[in-house]
Amino acid sequence: MAEVITLILAAGASRRMGKIKALLPWGHTTILGYLLQEAKASDAGEILIVTGAHREQILGAVGPLTAHTHHNPDWESGMGSSLASGVQEVERRFPDAEALVVILVDQPLVSRAYLRRILQAHRDFPGHIIASDYGGFAGVPALFPRRFWEALRDLSAEKGAKGLIASNLAQCRVLDPGMAITDVDTPEAYEKALRKSEF
Repeated sequence: MAEVITLILAAGASRRMGKIKALLPWGHTTILGYLLQEAKASDAGEILIVTGAHREQILGAVGPLTAHTHHNPDWESGMGSSLASGVQEVERRFPDAEALVVILVDQPLVSRAYLRRILQAHRDFPGHIIASDYGGFAGVPALFPRRFWEALRDLSAEKGAKGLIASNLAQCRVLDPGMAITDVDTPEAYEKALRKSEF
């Protein structure tokens, strides 16, 4: 399989949570630590973390986890800005990469098993976007072949990949994500996700 890179977006300010979501306890590690662990175990290639609001704290926590990091100075513009910035950095650092898996740091129920399903769908349907079913739309976690990267770079600052996926549904395979799309934007959501976890 062509080289795949995993992009973890961890640039937000976590205002609704009141604490840095990436560094919240999760099992024996943090949410970010868990996602790095699962991405590595899934064989989803090199990992690049996009930082923003809490760059120093996240860099301090990554340490021995040995993931690549990239800071988006325009993180306040919105998720689209961080995704576009991350894609540009992937192109610079990994010129031979052919596909990109995008994960949000506030989705701690993403598992290695689900990431492997995304990678298998990519092998089965090369050239297609592999996205997660949210019911009324499809979104991330998602895999984007290189031919879609220019469109990712051109995303408006405040919008993520949902619109790009929606406009390319004929070239998209949508998977049932189970609990993988559970997000933890608030303390209540975090506590609820903890109850759903397997530890």
